[in-house]
Amino acid sequence: MDLESSELWENTLISVIKKEMGLPAVKIVKDRLLEKYGTTIRQSAPKWEQIEDILFENFGEGSNIINRKLLQEISKTSLKTNYIINSDLKNDQIKLIGDPEVSAMLNQVLKDSKIIKDIIKDSKVSQTTAYRKIEKMKEAGLLVNSGFIISPTKKKIVKYTSPFESLTVELKNGKSLIKYGPKKKL
Repeated sequence: MDLESSELWENTLISVIKKEMGLPAVKIVKDRLLEKYGTTIRQSAPKWEQIEDILFENFGEGSNIINRKLLQEISKTSLKTNYIINSDLKNDQIKLIGDPEVSAMLNQVLKDSKIIKDIIKDSKVSQTTAYRKIEKMKEAGLLVNSGFIISPTKKKIVKYTSPFESLTVELKNGKSLIKYGPKKKL
């Protein structure tokens, strides 16, 4: 991860923690990273599992909210570089991205927004499974609302898209390496 990406991660993470947990939480994370790993947020950016460990240790399930918000904020940036998350396979987002059915549904919305019915039809995932996994994808920030269409019966139907323009997952030495390019505009 280059210096620019590390700075972006650091600034965005601090902003998200401050917004979600308050300013004292930022100090807690910084102090605990230094105490436990002898590192700063910026230095830990390439070793995301360290930050995840500290977030979970201090905020429990609230760390999932921070992860989701961080991913959403990073995806809003207009930088042209790809970002890399190094993480172990315990992370909910990583597990979801690695799921073949989730991957098939994500592929349907990388370029275009679609309603859930079309995502299911085009990905060829069973309806029951798809609805369950789509809820998890929305919770993890992998599917975001991108507007709506009006049905023939005058109902609003939400369209969803991925916050990513491109997404690849590689496994190296028991760790997952996720590279993604955020969409320019959501």
